[in-house]
Amino acid sequence: MSVSFESLTIGSDYERPFLADLWGYKGFQAISRGVITPSGTNIIILFVTKEKQATLTQYHDYIDGDLLYWEGEEQHSSDSRILRAGSTGDTIHLFYRDVHHTPFTYYGEVFLKDHEVLTTEPSKFTFTIGSIDQTIDILDEIESHEHQFKSLDQTEREAVVKSRIGQGAFRDGLIELWGGCSVTGLTNLSLLRASHIKPWRDSTNTERIDPMNGLLLQPTLDHLFDAGFITFDQNGTIQVSPKLSYADAQTLHISSGLRLRKLNPETMQYLVYHRAKVYAN
Repeated sequence: MSVSFESLTIGSDYERPFLADLWGYKGFQAISRGVITPSGTNIIILFVTKEKQATLTQYHDYIDGDLLYWEGEEQHSSDSRILRAGSTGDTIHLFYRDVHHTPFTYYGEVFLKDHEVLTTEPSKFTFTIGSIDQTIDILDEIESHEHQFKSLDQTEREAVVKSRIGQGAFRDGLIELWGGCSVTGLTNLSLLRASHIKPWRDSTNTERIDPMNGLLLQPTLDHLFDAGFITFDQNGTIQVSPKLSYADAQTLHISSGLRLRKLNPETMQYLVYHRAKVYAN
């Protein structure tokens, strides 16, 4: 079986019949299950639907920020292989949709973060979506700053740590504040990332959980903003770094017409820091 993801684009939508034809299956029924392990490969494919048909088993599967919360199969047939993926060299790829009978969005490779193996009900798994290197960097950064929040009570400490990975109260506050992407207005929350304006590593504990110190962004804008390739001026208009080539900006659909949908005074003050310390002039 020749299964490849090279021709697929992360963030794009795909139907099962298209994927079945691409991978050489005789029909899409061959990949109609939630977990696919193509024979002769070291690939595990998850097809995850948040809102399933009423006649099907109602697993509690969903994406929150950069994490996928997923319940395994009732028969536990794939549990062992998923748990051993890190040591056996298996890669796990995610196709996800909010509602049944709609196309799946390809999220790329995911990495097992946590699990709870059960016997009388489906096991529970948590996956990180995105680069494993990025995940390691985040954990290292949290550990290196642990002395700054070690004295907080457990609730406060969890809020500060979760804010670094775009979760918890910080993300909830951004969703309440913006309702969608701070720039494009995209409302599919599973595709949006909670991004600090003044970087988490440079912020006080109060600033780390302050929704005003954040933007809710679609992945491309989030990456460019964190890396300093874009920022926003005092009027909320995008500024593109000279270190991002015009050709790359065009390819990524970054135009001078993009702007923040709101101008909150507290948020704009944090952006002063971003323009001075993060933006690559």
